Amino acid sequence: MGMNNSHDPRALLENSRVLFDREEVRAAVQKMADEINAFYGDKPLILISVLTGAIIPAAWLVTKLKMPVQMDFVHATRYRGGLYGAELEYRVPPRLNLEDRDVLIVDDIFDEGNTLAAIKGSVEKRKARSVKMAALVRKDHDRGLPRDYIDFVGLDVPDVYVFGCGMDAYEEWRHLDEILVLGDD
Repeated sequence: MGMNNSHDPRALLENSRVLFDREEVRAAVQKMADEINAFYGDKPLILISVLTGAIIPAAWLVTKLKMPVQMDFVHATRYRGGLYGAELEYRVPPRLNLEDRDVLIVDDIFDEGNTLAAIKGSVEKRKARSVKMAALVRKDHDRGLPRDYIDFVGLDVPDVYVFGCGMDAYEEWRHLDEILVLGDD
């Protein structure tokens, strides 16, 4: 599916169906927050959102966390074919000092996971004490990294084109509070 500007946002919406409604999404975010609160207790946390998609689920999630939290962002691109470290190019690198800190990387979707894995590797190189990963949505397929690679998951979705809750359809509709399936999937 190539990116172009000819997609009418309203048509995208009309040709989609709701997979998870706002109540189901809200419950999934609460479940993730409960698990994260239980795991870290009162230990201070650095929460790193992966731009652009994670802005919305990370904002929902962080309001429900009980421990002291510092927030940071990364925007990374991955050179084709490479997985780790040097192949990662930061458009926005982490700005906080991560040394000896517990870090939670939050993304909107765990698909093949290679960019997340590269970000995790980069954070580990900055000598973080621990690095865990959370994603609102995990795609159910066997490509890329194992499905249990991430630590905290909100919802599992089938291997279809989903959008809303931070995920886009041709850069549209990230701001929806429901998860939709595009087209006939």
